[in-house]
Amino acid sequence: MKWKLELNALVTGLALLGLLAGCQPQQPKFLFPRGNVAGQYIAEQTRIEYPDSNVESLDDVVNSAAPLTLSNPDPESEWQLTLDECRQIALDNSKVLRQLQGISFSQSGVNGMPGLLLNYPSSVLTVWDPAITESDPNSGVAATLSAYDAIWNSSVNWNSANPANNESGAYRESRTYATHTETGTFQSTLSKVTATGGTFYAQAAAGYDYSDANSRLWGSDWTSELVAGFSHPLLQGAGVEFNRIAGPGATVGNYNGVVLARINEDIALADFEIGVRDFLKDLEETYWNLYYAYRNLHASGVGLESALQSWRTVKAQLDEGYVQGTAQNIAQAAQNYQRFRVSVKEAQNNLYKNERLLRYLLGLAPTDGRLIKPVDEPTIARVKYNWCEIEAETLARTPELRRQKWNVKRRELELIAARNFLLPELDLEGQYRFHGMGHDLFSYKDRTDYDPSTYGYYTSSGSAMRSLTHDGYQDWTMGLSMQVPIGFRRQLAAVRNAELMLARERTLLQEQEFEAVHNLSDLYADLDRTYHLVSEYLALLRFARQELSAVQASFDSGKTTLFQVLDAQQKLADAETSYYNMVINYNIAIMNVNYKKGSLLEYNGITLAEGPWPTKAYFDANTRAQERDAGHYVNYKITEPRVISRGAYPQIQGTDPTIVPENPEAYLDTQIPELEKN
Repeated sequence: MKWKLELNALVTGLALLGLLAGCQPQQPKFLFPRGNVAGQYIAEQTRIEYPDSNVESLDDVVNSAAPLTLSNPDPESEWQLTLDECRQIALDNSKVLRQLQGISFSQSGVNGMPGLLLNYPSSVLTVWDPAITESDPNSGVAATLSAYDAIWNSSVNWNSANPANNESGAYRESRTYATHTETGTFQSTLSKVTATGGTFYAQAAAGYDYSDANSRLWGSDWTSELVAGFSHPLLQGAGVEFNRIAGPGATVGNYNGVVLARINEDIALADFEIGVRDFLKDLEETYWNLYYAYRNLHASGVGLESALQSWRTVKAQLDEGYVQGTAQNIAQAAQNYQRFRVSVKEAQNNLYKNERLLRYLLGLAPTDGRLIKPVDEPTIARVKYNWCEIEAETLARTPELRRQKWNVKRRELELIAARNFLLPELDLEGQYRFHGMGHDLFSYKDRTDYDPSTYGYYTSSGSAMRSLTHDGYQDWTMGLSMQVPIGFRRQLAAVRNAELMLARERTLLQEQEFEAVHNLSDLYADLDRTYHLVSEYLALLRFARQELSAVQASFDSGKTTLFQVLDAQQKLADAETSYYNMVINYNIAIMNVNYKKGSLLEYNGITLAEGPWPTKAYFDANTRAQERDAGHYVNYKITEPRVISRGAYPQIQGTDPTIVPENPEAYLDTQIPELEKN
C-alpha cells in the first residue's frame, strides 16, 4: 500500500504543476538540440525574394536622358511633329494601349501622372487580347469546335491467373487441382459527335482466353468483333441550332457552343476598338494641350518683355527726373515683371510636363535630347453637324452599344437553349455487330477437331478473323431510351432565369442608348458654345491690344498712371491665353463629337484589321477549302439555325461634317491674328 500512496502523491504533484503552468503550448524537449532551427525557418519564409525572369527592357527605358526641367531647360534640338505623325508613331509603339486615367488638363496646366499600368495591369488592353479570347482552350472558338473532333480510343490488357482450388476428391479426378488461366483483350474505338447532337462509333476488338480446365474443347481460343453503332437525340439536345449554342453534352444552365464562343470574340473586338478609340482621344487631347502650352509660354514671354520695357521706361524717367519716375512706379514695375517671371516659369514647367505626357503616349523615352513641338494649327472654321444624322450614327456606330447588342444576342440564344431542356430525353440507339471465334487469331485454313461429347470430328474456321468474315455470326440492336424528370423544376428555373437575364440586357441597351444620346446632345451644344466663344475671346484679345496701346501712349504723355499700363499688360496676357485655350477647347469639342458618335477612328483615318497569319495557317486554310470543295454537301434545312450576325461592320461610312466659314473676312482675320504678324 505504501507504493500506491507514493504514486498518488506523485500524480497529485504533477497535476498541481500543470495547473501552475496554465493552458500554454509547450515546445518539445530533445536531448541533442542543434540550434534555433525554428527561427531560421521563419526567417527563410518571410524573406522577400526576386523572381527569376529575363525580360529585356525597352531601349527607351534604359537609354532615357535626364528630363527637361527649369534647371535643365535646353534641349539638343526641336522635333516638329504633326498630329498624323503622332498617331502613326503611337500606334506603331503601342502593343499596350496606354491610358491617361487620373490625368486632368486645365488652363493652369496638367495635373496627375499615369499609374494604371503599374497599379491595375490586368485592366489595360493589349493587341493580344482579341487573339487570347479566340484561342482560349476552354471557351474559344477552336475549343468549342473540338467537341466535334473524332476520338480514337484504344487499349490492350493481358492477365494471367493461377489460383489454388479447394475441391473434393471427386472433382479433383475430373479437374486439375490448380486452374491456370490467361486472358488478353484489345479494343480500338473511333467515335464522332455530329452537328445535330448524335454520336456515331465504330469499334474493333479481339480477345484471347486460355485455361487448362478439362471442360474446354480448346485449351486456348481467340475472339474478334467489329461493331458499328449510333445514338441520336430526337427531342432534347437535337438539332444544329441547339448544338451550336450549347455544345454537345451541355447541361442545364451551362452552355459553351461555338456561337457563344464567337460572340465572346466579337465582344473582345469591341473592347479592343474602345481601347484604341480612347487611346487616340487621349493622344489628340494631349497634342492640343501641348500646343496650348507653347502658346501660353509665348503669351507669358510677351508679357514679360512688356513688363521689362515698362520697368526700363520708368527707370529712365527716374534718372531723367520726370514726374512719373517715382520709387512707387519702380516698385510696381518690378513687381509686375517678377509676376510675369513666375508665370513664365510655370508655363515652361507645364510645357515640359505636357511634352513628357505626349512622349508617354507615343511610346518614347521621357527625354532623348529633342523637344517635341506641334506644327499643326488648330482649326477655327465652323464645323456643323446635322443632329438627326449624328444621332442615328451614334446609335449605329458606338462600340459600347454594339457590345451590348452582342450581350442581348447571347441571352436570346441562351433562352433558346434553356427551352430545349423542357423536352424529354428521347434517344434513338442502334448497333450492329460481327463476331467470330477460333483457335488462332489469323489463319487461312479450316480446322478439323475431335469433340469428345459426340465422339466425332468436325470442321470449323481455324482463326477468329476467318470466322468473323465467313461464319456469319452477327447480331444487331435497335431501340429507344427516354428519361423524363417529373416536374421540370430545374429546367423551368433555367428558362425563367434566361428570360430575366434577357430582359435585363435589353433594358440596359435601351438605357445605354438613352445615355449616349444625352451625352451627344451635351457635346453638340458644347461644340456650338466653344465656336461662339472663340470669336468672343478673339474680340477680347483685340480690345486688350488696343487698350495696352492706348494706355501706353497716355502714360508716355503723362496722362495716366503706371498701374493702368501694368494692368493692361496683364489683361493682354490673360486674353491671349484665354483665346488659345478656347481654340483648343473648340478642336477638342470637334473630336469629342466624333468620339461619342463612334466615328473617331474614321475621323483619324484609322481602320482595324487582323494582322498576317503564319504561313502554316494559310496552308491549313487551303487544305480545308479543298476538303470542302471535294466533299458532299449535307442539307441541314430541317434544323437550319437562325441569323446570328448581320455581317462585317463597315468602319468607313463617309459621314463628314459641314465646314462653312460664315464670315470670310472675319475668318481670315482669325487665321492671321496680329500677334502672329509680330
